[in-house]
Amino acid sequence: MSHFCLLRDPDNYVAHDWKLTDDEAGCKYWLDLFSNHFETTLNHAAIRYGQRSTPRIEAARKQFSEVIDQLRQDPASLKDGNLDVIVLCQLREQALRSNGLNDPFSLIKDRENASAVELYSQVVRNVHAMENDDKWLHLIECVFAGNIFDLGSPVTMGFAKESVDFLAAVEQTKPRPWLADDFDKLQEDLRPAPPTKWSKAVVFVDNAGSDLILGVMPLVRELALGGTAIVLAANELPSLNDVTADETANIVENLAAMDYDLAALIEAEMFEVVSTGNDLPLIDLSDVSDELNEASKDADLVILEGMGRAVESNYNATFSVDSLHLALLKDKFVAEHFVGGDVYDCICKYTRSE
Repeated sequence: MSHFCLLRDPDNYVAHDWKLTDDEAGCKYWLDLFSNHFETTLNHAAIRYGQRSTPRIEAARKQFSEVIDQLRQDPASLKDGNLDVIVLCQLREQALRSNGLNDPFSLIKDRENASAVELYSQVVRNVHAMENDDKWLHLIECVFAGNIFDLGSPVTMGFAKESVDFLAAVEQTKPRPWLADDFDKLQEDLRPAPPTKWSKAVVFVDNAGSDLILGVMPLVRELALGGTAIVLAANELPSLNDVTADETANIVENLAAMDYDLAALIEAEMFEVVSTGNDLPLIDLSDVSDELNEASKDADLVILEGMGRAVESNYNATFSVDSLHLALLKDKFVAEHFVGGDVYDCICKYTRSE
């Protein structure tokens, strides 16, 4: 594990700079949110693991509650004195995994994957019917719409009970100009395609279901058809409804069985799935897998997708190649703190390498 090889300045890279020990209101907000959200997570764990899991669930509840209580009394009480959202995510996952509750949302991920797969062919057909400029805008809007399926956000937790209406979500995407809107600059580099500007893109994916299948896959499929090899970089371990590398590989294989073009691209070795080595909804690019770095060393585009990877962490990260941050904001506190925005604002931040 080491720094991501495409960081421009790894020595000064900071994944996430919101120090809660210096922000009383922010600290209260996040401790309250994690405490309340953990109860919801345990409810889903009870469904996923059944009645025999009750002792483990109670042990996880007690463990995490004690941690939260300790941090309420003294936010700097951790060994290194630092408290931020990444640390809170780590503490949550420790409480779950140490009690054998490794993937509480797996049943919901399975449901959402199945629902999205049924719609995949229609979404791809819609893209094929569009002209070049309209097509790329629609593909970016699909990424925003898919990113609604996020079980780490209070405003979208309701989707744990019922599937996202993806086509309606695309239509309801906020119109341009978006909060961060570099689409015109991006389109300048997309317009000549095919062939695309980039020989290889590393895409840090986020959630299972509509996010990956109906948001990311149509976009990267179109890039691949234009000549860009795609590296899909996903979590090593499950966290919330984030998709893992193993799950991503299975999903791509299933989609290829119904998509001749995707199957041909895979046969031509235009797609690769790798583990980032990460196990959280945010990602620290100072500590990624050797597998990711080996696959990324000749890439000339980085795409960070999802609020956790593209805004809460890495929003100000700089890369030695072109980079694209795509996210839908689903937490008002996050939106206000990082980009001065609001819930359901869209982020399309495109930076050309110098």
